[in-house]
Amino acid sequence: MLDIHVRTARLHEAETICRLVHESMKSYCQDSHIPDHYIEATAETVEIISDAIASGVVFVALDENEEILGTCRLYIRPKREFAGELPDKGKSCSSRIAYFARFSVWDTWRGKGIGNFLLQYCSDIATRTGCSHMFLHTALSNENMVQYYLSRGFSILSSDTGRGYERGLFSKKLK
Repeated sequence: MLDIHVRTARLHEAETICRLVHESMKSYCQDSHIPDHYIEATAETVEIISDAIASGVVFVALDENEEILGTCRLYIRPKREFAGELPDKGKSCSSRIAYFARFSVWDTWRGKGIGNFLLQYCSDIATRTGCSHMFLHTALSNENMVQYYLSRGFSILSSDTGRGYERGLFSKKLK
């Protein structure tokens, strides 16, 4: 059994995280049947990732040897940023929403539970910081990701095609 732990990313890990995000997002685009250039993360630079790390929103899943296996970002946002996408104007949501993004696991490590560690870690942070819900977007054409999120308690709130493909806004009520 793997000894996995999650922590905040460190600046010296930006280059590795950049490679990971590029590889993972390329696979995501293939699995979603959408062109790479539709996903801004495929062109993300080490500098952009370094800035995100410096702001404390990047997390990494590591093995017992401190090798990075996966990464994600968690942004705490005001509910008003999502008001146009919420069917009930977000009446059931607190004023702060956790937004889960840049979810990436090395292709060779997929299906081994790495993503579950990242998602749970971020859910715990979101709950501790007063968020009632966690939101994320994913391509609705990516059946594996849609099923992954649905099986972990997320539901689809809305969808749009503003980025050139059908993308769903998913929500999960936190404890």
